[in-house]
This record gives sequence, structure tokens and C-alpha cells, in this order.
Amino acid sequence: MDVLTIITGVLAAIGGVSGLVALFTLKETKQGKQLENDGHKQEMELRLVNELQDQVEKLNERLDKKDARIMELEDSNASLRGQLDAANTALAKATLLRCTRLQCESRRPPLGYSELTPEELTLERSRAEE
Repeated sequence: MDVLTIITGVLAAIGGVSGLVALFTLKETKQGKQLENDGHKQEMELRLVNELQDQVEKLNERLDKKDARIMELEDSNASLRGQLDAANTALAKATLLRCTRLQCESRRPPLGYSELTPEELTLERSRAEE
């Protein structure tokens, strides 16, 4: 067997000249497809990142609206607590100053409560003593 027959046999086994070319370009083809896959992968990652950024913006908007609503409710709550404190103070004052003698004609609240000035109060006391 000569060398030419061996080479011809090997080429025939590989698939001819095209098989030989494919054998040499296999590495380049593999790298090209890998780069193409990497490009698709990057596109998908960018798309996911953009979607996540959109979601974050929407959630931040919702959070801002809820924060504003919470502040509004806290202000309202503070105002209502102030009104309740004033009402409770008025109730406590009225309870302390309530007269217990309901049938008396000269009914006055206890504890010296009066709408009179101190001078008028002393004049009225002096008249009551006479």
C-alpha cells in the first residue's frame, strides 16, 4: 500500500474534502455559536433587569402613596386625640363642679366654681352672711 491509497482511504472515511474542512473549522464554529448564545443570554438578562426595574418603580410609587396616606391618617388621629382630650377635660371639670343639691333654689356648684369675678364673689358672700 502506498501512501496515496492510505490518504484517499482516510479522506473517504472522514467524508471527503468537506469533512476535512469541517474538522478544521469545528473550533471556529463552536466559538461562533457560543458567542451567539452569549448574546442571546445577555439580551434576556437585560430584558429581565428592565422588567425588575419597572416593578421596583411601581412598588416605590405604591409605597409613596401609602406613606402619604399614613401621614394623613396620623395627622387626623392627632387632631381627633386633641379633641378627645379637650372633651375629657371638660367632662372631668363638669363632673367635679356638679351640684348635688338638685331641689335647692340657690343651687351652686361645689368647690367655689363661679363665673363671677373675685370682687363680685366677695360681695355675694357678704350678702349671704347678712
